[in-house]
Amino acid sequence: MEDINKNLKTAIILTALVFFLELAGGIISNSLALLSDAAHVFMDVVALLLTYGAIRISGRPSNGSVTFGYHRFEIFAALINGLTIIGIAVLISYEAYGRILDPPAVKGLEVLWIATAGLIVNAWVALKLHGHHDLNIKGAYLHVIGDALASIAVIAGALVIIFTGNSVIDPVLSIAIGLMLLYGAVKLVFGSIRILLEFAPKHVDVDTLTKVIMEIEGIKGLHDIHIWSICSNIHAMSAHVLVDRIHVQQTEELIMKINHTVRERFQIIHTTLQFECAECVPVELLH
Repeated sequence: MEDINKNLKTAIILTALVFFLELAGGIISNSLALLSDAAHVFMDVVALLLTYGAIRISGRPSNGSVTFGYHRFEIFAALINGLTIIGIAVLISYEAYGRILDPPAVKGLEVLWIATAGLIVNAWVALKLHGHHDLNIKGAYLHVIGDALASIAVIAGALVIIFTGNSVIDPVLSIAIGLMLLYGAVKLVFGSIRILLEFAPKHVDVDTLTKVIMEIEGIKGLHDIHIWSICSNIHAMSAHVLVDRIHVQQTEELIMKINHTVRERFQIIHTTLQFECAECVPVELLH
């Protein structure tokens, strides 16, 4: 865990430096593509911060007021980040349209050096994050890979400008990067909204989960199932479990089997199970 935290902190610092370098470089070189890539790097910085924060927060104990801990801060931050990036992508596309109609001069050599520096840093960060099994780390890794690809595109554009003098490639690339930003930001916003509205995680199908649990010996039925996400990688479930009249010790064995099954098959780590010998009246019929 210490190695992960150390790598993440180093990755955050280096990626933030790349953001400021590309931001300043984009202004100096008059490259909208470089500014677009800076926005993409900014999204990576936030993603890395969320990942680091999620790992640190997950180690904090819950209390009587915050029974599930502080994991939802990750979702609020992701939602704000996504909405901000959507605004940036729209502004980039608007500015790029004007530049396509009237392409300004772009300093291709400066763009080349700065984008190359960004690519080197992204490659190093991707190498440090590769191979970890934590879902947050995997998400941050994919962000960095996406930015590395964007840097390669900017480098290619810079070479075109240097050798041909045709600067229209710069706003065209900025639109492409803007669309990539928009795609990622929209997914981030809708993913955050799904969690805040307590939708079932996308990877969990309730019918499949019910069928799998019903295969456990001793379980006669399953109803009043609720499945939701506390944050991007912590999922919870509550359900009523129908069984024959059995000893309390036997229910403990069933709880262990159900918890093991839903953790291994559906990555659900929090469960609340109510055992019944007769199916209860649905809540909606009580009103």
